[in-house]
Amino acid sequence: MKKINLVVFGATGSIGKSVFSVVRNNKDHFNVEGITCDKNINQLLKIAKEFNVTKLGFNSFRYEKNNRHKLNDYKVFIGNKNFDKIITRKTDIIIFAISGLSAIDLALRIIELGKIIGLANKECIISLGKKLIVKANKSHSKIVPLDSEHNAVHHLLKLKLGKFKSITLTASGGPFRNLPLRQFKEITVKQAIKHPIWKMGKKISIDSATMMNKALEIIEAKYLFDLKHSEINAIIHPQAQIHALINYENGASTALLNNPDMRIPIASLFFGFNNSSNNIKNLKLTDIRKLEFYEIDKKKFPAIDLCYDVLNMGGLAPHIFNYLNECLVNKFISNQIKFNDIVALNSINLERFFNKNRNLSNPSTNDIYDTNNWINKNIYLGKK
Repeated sequence: MKKINLVVFGATGSIGKSVFSVVRNNKDHFNVEGITCDKNINQLLKIAKEFNVTKLGFNSFRYEKNNRHKLNDYKVFIGNKNFDKIITRKTDIIIFAISGLSAIDLALRIIELGKIIGLANKECIISLGKKLIVKANKSHSKIVPLDSEHNAVHHLLKLKLGKFKSITLTASGGPFRNLPLRQFKEITVKQAIKHPIWKMGKKISIDSATMMNKALEIIEAKYLFDLKHSEINAIIHPQAQIHALINYENGASTALLNNPDMRIPIASLFFGFNNSSNNIKNLKLTDIRKLEFYEIDKKKFPAIDLCYDVLNMGGLAPHIFNYLNECLVNKFISNQIKFNDIVALNSINLERFFNKNRNLSNPSTNDIYDTNNWINKNIYLGKK
C-alpha cells in the first residue's frame, strides 16, 4: 500500500489528537508532511518529533520570535494565510480541523487544489455555503466530513438502496436534556462545558449544550449533500450510538451505528471500513441494552426552529447566525450574558442586522468580513 501523504491543520485540538491516534497505530501507512496549530508550540513540537514532521505552522506571530531556537530544524509557516504553502503536489489528504471562522480564506485556497479534504470545520461550510461546494466540484477536490453525523450520512448515501426521502441527524441532547427550562438561566460555564459523552473544547461543548451545534449541522447538511430544508430532520438519541439515518420513500431507513469515538470516522477517511489497528471496540448491543429516541424540546432548545428560519432567509443569514453564535458564546464564557441568552440574542441580532442591511444572495468573503465588522460594532447584549 502506498503511503498516505498527510497534512493536518489544527493538529493539537481534539480532532488532531484523534487523527494522530489513528496514524500512530498505522505508522507504516503515513508520511506526515506538515502540521499546524494556533499557538501550542510545545505540543506541536512533540507531534513533529514523534512523526518526523519537517513543516510546522503557527497562527500566532509572536510564538515564532519567542521560540526561534526551538524551531531551527523545521521549516516554519506563520499565520493561516501561509498554511497552504505546506501542501505539496504529493499531498494526498488534508485534515482541516481549524475551528471557527478565522480560516475561511485558507479553506477557499485549499479547496482549489484537487485534494481529499477531511473537513472538521462546520463554520466554513455554513458561512461560505454553496460557494465552497461549487469550488470543490470545479477543482475535483473531495470533501469528506469528519463530524460523526455527517460522516455517517456521507457513507449511507453511497449505498443508494432506493428512492431517497430524507435524512435524520441524531443529537445526544447535551448535559441539559432533562433540566427544567426554568433553571436554564442559572446554568454556569462550568456546567455547560461538561458534555455527557464527548470530550471537546469549550465552544463546541457549549454549542452542544444549547443544541446550536445541531442547528448548525442541519445547515451544514443542506450544503454538503444538496438537500431541501424539508429533507433534514433531527432527533435526540442520548446513547449516541446511531449517528444518522437515511429514510427512503418505501418507509425503510438505514442507519450507521458505532461507539462514540472520533477515530472511527477519521479511520474511514483513510481506510474505508477496512481494518485499522486502533483497538477500537465494536458495538455490542447487549451491553447497551436500549436505544432511546426523543423529539427535541423546542422551548428548551429554540436554536433548531431558528436554524430553519435562517435557511429560509438564505444569503448572508446562515453566516450571521453562525458568527453571532461564536460572538455570543464568547460573551457567555466571559460572564457578560446568561446561558439562555445565547440563542435568544442571536434571533434579536439577526433581526437588527436585516433592519439596517440588505441580504445578499451570493455573498463574497468581503461581504462576510463587512458583516462581521458590523456585528462587532453593533451587537446587542440586552438591556443592562
